[in-house]
Amino acid sequence: MITINSTIKDIAAVCEVSAGTVDRALNNRGGINEATKNKILKTAKELDYQPNHAARCLVTGSTHTIGVVCINLGNSFFSLLIEEIEQIARDNGYFINLILTHNDAGKEIEGIQYLARRKVDGLIIFPVGIGKEYENKLKRLNIPIVTLYNRISPDFVHVDVDCRQIMRNAVSFIVQKGYRRIIYLNYGIQELRERGINIFSREERCLGYLEGIKKEMLKEVLVIESYDPDTLIDLVRANADEKTAVLCPSDSVAIRVLHLFRDRGVKVPEQAGIMGFDNIDLLKVISPRIQSVDCKIRYLGRKAFSILHRQINKDSTVHDCVVKYSFTEGETL
Repeated sequence: MITINSTIKDIAAVCEVSAGTVDRALNNRGGINEATKNKILKTAKELDYQPNHAARCLVTGSTHTIGVVCINLGNSFFSLLIEEIEQIARDNGYFINLILTHNDAGKEIEGIQYLARRKVDGLIIFPVGIGKEYENKLKRLNIPIVTLYNRISPDFVHVDVDCRQIMRNAVSFIVQKGYRRIIYLNYGIQELRERGINIFSREERCLGYLEGIKKEMLKEVLVIESYDPDTLIDLVRANADEKTAVLCPSDSVAIRVLHLFRDRGVKVPEQAGIMGFDNIDLLKVISPRIQSVDCKIRYLGRKAFSILHRQINKDSTVHDCVVKYSFTEGETL
């Protein structure tokens, strides 16, 4: 026997009990004998009973949804993180509501306000907004918030690897491989800077590179901020006496460089080295295997949800989490 949109009253009528008794059985409350409870649960299953989500939310004060506000899904780093957050959330009885901002601070605020109106239990944000006004808007929402990738301020719990330390150590790692010239590609940073959006993670990576150059006492600081294939090729070929490597802020940029070198006849790693950042799954099918930084992407996603979940459950002891990283094995250095 199947009824469309069956209600508690339908179950009560079939079982010949009161609606209150059905409610106690469905919500595992006391005051009902086991036989009656089992009969009600069996009938509810037969009638394909679905609880009223809105009513339950009013009673419990929880929607069992979290909002995830991300920049885009074109970057494999972001898409893998979202996938992991969705999986761990579902395992814990939550669904996610995803908003993409496409590096637009206005769209980000619109999306966050949309999620707040729908009473999400918490937010995981990959911020592009920045500044006191933005911070105050988030605080007024009175919703648990965890940030990933870009930091907003110490007032919001942040989960990430230490990008600055990684890039500093990456320079040393490359030097140990025999390279004395290291080019850092910071493509697109100037445009983002001019738009006044949050570039915390990108800035930290560049600062780490600069500190690494100083630490290793290398002669040249070589930073390219706009995509110009000819400039990159000229820099690589400018000093044949010293090995040159290209350090990239992401694996997607490293893949782009590898393709450029193939097109221009630059042999990797014989004539130039390449190092990426993120260790995305795509690297497994690219030859030569690009040397990269393993940021433990899936662990980042799980940790972000875990901390948010603790906040939702009123745990006041949560704090920033810096995830460990490692350098992968590769063939491009």
